[in-house]
Amino acid sequence: MCFEDRCNSLVVGEHSSFEDCGFYVSGRNNEVIIGSNCRIIDKFIKERKTINMQINLIGTGAMYTAYNSACTLIDNKIIVDMPNGTVKQMLKKRLPVENIDIILITHMHGDHTADIPFFLKYIFNYKKRNTPINIIGPIGTKSKIKDLFDSYNFENGAEIERFFNIHFIEILENEFKINEYNIKSYLMLHGEEKPALGYIIDNKLGVTGDSGLCEDIETIFKKSTVIIADSSSKTGDMCHMGINDLIYLSNKYNKKIFCTHLLDTTRRELIENVHQNIIVKDDFYVSEI
Repeated sequence: MCFEDRCNSLVVGEHSSFEDCGFYVSGRNNEVIIGSNCRIIDKFIKERKTINMQINLIGTGAMYTAYNSACTLIDNKIIVDMPNGTVKQMLKKRLPVENIDIILITHMHGDHTADIPFFLKYIFNYKKRNTPINIIGPIGTKSKIKDLFDSYNFENGAEIERFFNIHFIEILENEFKINEYNIKSYLMLHGEEKPALGYIIDNKLGVTGDSGLCEDIETIFKKSTVIIADSSSKTGDMCHMGINDLIYLSNKYNKKIFCTHLLDTTRRELIENVHQNIIVKDDFYVSEI
């Protein structure tokens, strides 16, 4: 799949009606729309060669903890969510913020998106980046990011594509290739926040985002090798998984689970009572998978 510079936005929607694999460029906001009937997997996606993937758990905490909010850096190129303080925390660790090409957004809550305007201003205004950033998230991502700019009293939200080289890509449940990565998105269960997404990257790394236990989380566990999982509370609910859910998934699928979005009480519980395959690490823990 190729995203050309002239395209400001890509919408991958289940309601589109294209029967071939071509791109359709509408006259409306220069959007590229790919329909669910397109054979994008067969024609555009080839499996990447088996290579190691590096994950960096930039944030493992929930909103009201001393740990950074949930955020994961992949190969220094993809970042999953960008909560408040992400850019500063990465700069303190001398991580190459400017190397990020793709932002994967699980949902639009502030503790997952608040630093996106600061990131864009840093790489385009300060670092003078020329190459585009792909911002991928659920339907409505583009308007929500524009609203963030307005609320921060930064550049006019309606004109951010004039100031920054951004490609917005809005998705539901889809499978696509971007740069060298194959990505699948799944609908998660996060209360009234709809849609919320989880992802599988290169048929290897699964990311649940914030979600209660649901059918598509089981799919992510079934199809991934390693999972970064919402682990907020002791007992799961309709918004977040709990320790009980993680134990169930670990026992059923025998997959390595990195915990994130941890409340302090949940972190202590998991550290004091070790469970097979359920891993609790501090912020900025790095692993290769």
